[in-house]
Amino acid sequence: MGAPFAYIVAMKKLAAVVALAVTATLGCAAEEVPEEEAVAGEDAFTARPSRHAIVLAHGFNGSTTNTWSFYKVADRLTADGHVVHAAEVSPYKSVPVRAGELAGHVDAAIAKCRARPGCDASKVHIVAHSMGGLDSRYLISKLGYGNRVASLTTISSPHRGTRIADVLLKVVTDDFNGAISAAASAWARTFTERELAGDSDLRGALLSISEKYTKETFNEEIRDDARVTYLSYAGVSNFASIPNYKDREACDGLFNPRLGVRDLMNAQLVPSAPFVAHGAQLRPNDGLVTVESAKWGKFMGCIPADHLDEVGQPRHDRPNFLTGFDHLDFYRKLASKLDDEVAERAAAGNR
Repeated sequence: MGAPFAYIVAMKKLAAVVALAVTATLGCAAEEVPEEEAVAGEDAFTARPSRHAIVLAHGFNGSTTNTWSFYKVADRLTADGHVVHAAEVSPYKSVPVRAGELAGHVDAAIAKCRARPGCDASKVHIVAHSMGGLDSRYLISKLGYGNRVASLTTISSPHRGTRIADVLLKVVTDDFNGAISAAASAWARTFTERELAGDSDLRGALLSISEKYTKETFNEEIRDDARVTYLSYAGVSNFASIPNYKDREACDGLFNPRLGVRDLMNAQLVPSAPFVAHGAQLRPNDGLVTVESAKWGKFMGCIPADHLDEVGQPRHDRPNFLTGFDHLDFYRKLASKLDDEVAERAAAGNR
């Protein structure tokens, strides 16, 4: 097979992979629906800065700037008085590689905290979205960072994998991984640093978040560190906002969307949702990760948001007009109670 033909085939396969799993990889962003202003004074909240620095860890296909990034979260938390560091790791590499890159960002956050009077630089809090949660667990358990992490909070991380990855691994075969990964690197250079975009391993990344690998290998080898507080949230979204009768039970009753209104799943995520839900099993999910897969450590509940909404994308500047979900409000409240969660767990352990 000639090189030009192989490249064309690889490009076609990459397009199919991205369109199905993370359509945003091709740069397609659905238009944001106009949203209503939040009611003034509703759910008043006073921020309390964390004693430790907060590291934001993005997921697969993400960076600090593209449509899978934490939109305005770092700036808002900084305005609340937190010391915040937004990590940026390779978008298309395996968890062990990404975790190694994340380590440098944890060190940078500690240094940043050390330079701020009143900030406790002994540890950090990590707030991770999607694959970033697996990177963080590997960092803590395999790279010896358990003594530097006070808490890990994951938002829709595929702790038990996502079935869409298992499906896509049948497309991204070993034979075509090189060519497809080269194309992925070329795309990654449009939204992240050149060294992070280079040498992509799309198959390795997908394997890391597959149901088969997380069940048979990752969760068997990566054990929680007793010194770290683990918290988790899951997102719930529905096609055409149609409620799934399994939602509330899957969320352990910790799901109270405004007036019971369900989130309208972003069109980019609709193609992958049936695979993620395991078809007729209708497993509640956010378009890429099921609620059950997202649970790890102390489960804090579900939020009415799809996988993009969870980080305020594509560029949400106002609360969702259907559900009222405000990603900035969510992260502000989350950050302000991290110290309390750590202290509560420590107190429980001393009883």
